[in-house]
Formats: sequence, C-alpha cells, structure tokens
Amino acid sequence: MSAPQTELRNPEDLFVFTLEAVYDMEVKLVDALDEMSQLATNDNLSAGFAIHRTETETQVRRVEEAFEALGKEPTRRDNRVVDGLLEERDRFDAGVKDDELRNLRYLDFGIETERIEITSYEELLRIAKKIGVGEGVTTPLEDNLGQEGKTLRKLRGLAGKSTLDTLRDELSALRYPSNDGRGT
Repeated sequence: MSAPQTELRNPEDLFVFTLEAVYDMEVKLVDALDEMSQLATNDNLSAGFAIHRTETETQVRRVEEAFEALGKEPTRRDNRVVDGLLEERDRFDAGVKDDELRNLRYLDFGIETERIEITSYEELLRIAKKIGVGEGVTTPLEDNLGQEGKTLRKLRGLAGKSTLDTLRDELSALRYPSNDGRGT
C-alpha cells in the first residue's frame, strides 16, 4: 500500500483521498467475500457471496480505471471503516458455535457493507460532479454504485425470505405439530 495523500487543500484532493479508501475497501472485500462464501452454511448465502466476490474483483478494476482516467497510479489508503467491520467479523467468527447464527450475522454483515459501499460511491460521485471530472472517471464509479445497489436488494431479499420462511415454519409447526407419540 502506498503512502496516502496527507494534505487536502481542495475538492480534487478530497476526491483522490476518498478514492484511495474505496480502492482499499474493495480490495479487502474480495478476500472477505471468499472467506464468508466458504464459511456460510446456507447455500443461497454462500453462492451469493461467491458471485459478489467476482463482481467485487470487477469493481476493483473499475476503481483502477477511475484512477487511470485521472492520470494517477491506483493507490490504497487504509479504510478504517471496513477494517473495523472485518475485525468485528473476525471476533464474531472466533466465538460463534452455531451455523445459523453465523449465516444470520453474515447476511447482516453483507447488508452493512453494501450500505457503506453505496455511501462511499455516492460521496465520490458528488465530489466528481463538483470538480467536473470526465466520464472516464465517473462511469466506472457509477457502474460500481449500480452493482452495489443490486447486491443490497438481493441481500435484503434473502433477509426477508429468511424471516418469512422462519415465520412460516413456526406457524406450520403450530398448525401441524409433529407426532410426539401421544397420538391425536
């Protein structure tokens, strides 16, 4: 990781400063998504993380394209927000003993992460508009923002489905209790 820009004097500096953090976030999430895909026991969740890992690799390349369109070398600056999320996930993993709890937390972790990514891309695009960078810079960032929005909707769908499935199963158990040997 290269040394981050230290002095911010104008919106252009702020744009690069933010882009460096987004780049770091996307690079770190590639590995995190791979790990969660392997550890999640819910097939839909595991497959979703694997698919999003591939999408995130594309997002890394798009951020690199934005740097190149700015005429700058892609540079990472520690993103402490994503570092905190990853540290929290590691703490959770060290203590969790139930696969369903892991799946539920990973789903929430995914939703949290997507919100942070969306906010980061929205911030970059607001600054980009203010400083008037060209489409070579903004198009890859807009593409990433759109993809992050789709992923968030999918994760929310999984979260809603999980809740509805659980409720349906509970209601079904009340209506049709299992045979406990006592007869009907």
